[in-house]
Amino acid sequence: MRDFYDQIVGRPQDDIGSAQPGASTAQWLDFPGCVFVRGEFRADADGSAIAAPGLFISVSVDGGAGRGILTRSTGCEGRMTAIAVRETCAAERAVHSGERCAIGLAFSQTSIDGLGLGDEFRALFANDVSGAAIVSLKASARIQAVAAEMFSPPVTGNAAQLLLSAHAAEIVVHALFGERGRIATDPATDLQWTRLQSVKQRMDADLAYPWSIDELARNAGLSRRSFNQKFRMAYGQSAIDYLRAQRLDAARAFLIHQRLSVTEAAYRVGYAHPANFATAFRRRFGHSPSRYQ
Repeated sequence: MRDFYDQIVGRPQDDIGSAQPGASTAQWLDFPGCVFVRGEFRADADGSAIAAPGLFISVSVDGGAGRGILTRSTGCEGRMTAIAVRETCAAERAVHSGERCAIGLAFSQTSIDGLGLGDEFRALFANDVSGAAIVSLKASARIQAVAAEMFSPPVTGNAAQLLLSAHAAEIVVHALFGERGRIATDPATDLQWTRLQSVKQRMDADLAYPWSIDELARNAGLSRRSFNQKFRMAYGQSAIDYLRAQRLDAARAFLIHQRLSVTEAAYRVGYAHPANFATAFRRRFGHSPSRYQ
């Protein structure tokens, strides 16, 4: 895989890749086996195409991918564009660019086969006798949100690597199967996910507010029962458990970094009774909040 990475990213002594100062740094994700860049994969209009056989995907976050050979965007907002390369060809220009708020993923043909998606990859050439096939799809709100999170991960270290890998796997499946109509974009489902994300962000922004399930469900446009089910499916825990964890994490940060009293920290994150706060804190962290005093 190192040869593929070098062909796509480029080495200092080569013209291949993005050697310009300030270009985005690429990284290799062992799973699903791809090069990830904050930017889009493309070649200059007067340059050659990608050198290595594989699948190159760009997802724009803020207004459409660029107009390079790979993306061939029409300027529409929220596009997921991919090019499948079947035959090796020379690359004499930069093949990825960090000019826009977008993400790029480059999968070698070996990686695609290793994921068990070789048949879907080869099916892209069914009506194309050339060495490359282009797919351009409207990116759903889900895919745009995934791309935005890859561009600016909310976590660091190993957690960020895991998040990038999971999102890369999701995007390649949508790129390959969405083209064949095997993933139907349900506008209603997509809107619900966007509303859930908005509700979660509102909770994060005002932890002290006395949020209730009924109010959160109304904000999401769902019934109480449906909201609970969909929030758990999306985030792995109930909204109340999520809110409690966020409040306690924030309170611990107040105790450690701002040296607030236990009572002040409790009030700051929405606990009206310090005794209840102390009990919840001990359950989450295994010790009393007064430990930080």
